[in-house]
Amino acid sequence: MTLYVTSLASGSSGNALLVRSGEAALLVDCGLPLRTLESALARIDVHPAQLSAILLTHEHGDHALSAGLLARRYGIPVVANQPTLAAIEHDLTGIPFQELATGAAATIAGFGVRSFPVPHDAAEPVGYTISAGRWCVGIATDLGHWNDAVVEGLAPADLVVIEANHDQERLWRAPYVEVVKHRIYGPTGHLDNIAAGRLLACLGADGRRRSAWLAHLSREANTPQIAEQVVRSVLALADVRYLGVAALPRRTPMHWSSDMHGEQLSLFD
Repeated sequence: MTLYVTSLASGSSGNALLVRSGEAALLVDCGLPLRTLESALARIDVHPAQLSAILLTHEHGDHALSAGLLARRYGIPVVANQPTLAAIEHDLTGIPFQELATGAAATIAGFGVRSFPVPHDAAEPVGYTISAGRWCVGIATDLGHWNDAVVEGLAPADLVVIEANHDQERLWRAPYVEVVKHRIYGPTGHLDNIAAGRLLACLGADGRRRSAWLAHLSREANTPQIAEQVVRSVLALADVRYLGVAALPRRTPMHWSSDMHGEQLSLFD
C-alpha cells in the first residue's frame, strides 16, 4: 500500500497538507482561502469531493481559515479535538464533525490516525501521525519547543514534517514589533532551525531511515537554504546519517511517496 504526501502550502500565509492512499485522501489543515485551496488541489488532479476528512491541528487562521467553507461546500467531515472544534464552532454550523481527543487514535477512511499534544499558544494544539499499511507520516508544524510527547508522537514516522520557523539572529532583526518577536521565540511560539535539528537528531538516534520536511518557514526570519544548512549541520554533529532533509516551499507543491522513500535515502548508503 503506497502512501502519498503532498504539501500544498506551508508558512504563516497558509498551511495545507494532503495525505493519500488508494482512493482515500485526508487534508491536514486548511489555512488557505477556499478558491486558492480548490486551485491548489486541481493542480494535482484532486477534486475536493474526493477528500475523506479535514484534520485540524489547531484553530489559528493559517491552519483553519477555510475549513468550514470547504467542509460545507463538499460535505467533508472535520476532525479535531473538542477545544479546537469549540474555538471555531461558529464556522462549523451544520457541518459533520468527528471529535478526536488529544492522544487518541482512530481509523479514518482506512488510515490509522493518532494525535499527540504540542506546545503552542492555541486552545489545544496537536500533531498527527497518519499511517497506511506499514508507512507513516508524522506532522508537528506549530510548536514553541519539543518534549518527550512530541518525540514519542513522531517516532513511528517515515516522513517527518516539522516546523523550522526561524533563524534566531534573523528573528531579532526581522520587521516585527517586539511583542511578536517574543511570542515567536517563546515556549509556546514557533520552533527555530537549531531546535528543529535537535528534534530530528533525537528521532534519528534510533538509526531508522527517515525523510524530513522543514515546514512553516518565516518569510522575514528564515530562508530554505539557511534552514536546511543549519538542520543538516546539527544532524552531522549528532552523527545522524540516515535522514534526508528538505525545506518546504510556501505555495509550490512538494511530493513524497513511500515507493520512492528508499531511493530518496539511498545516497546515505
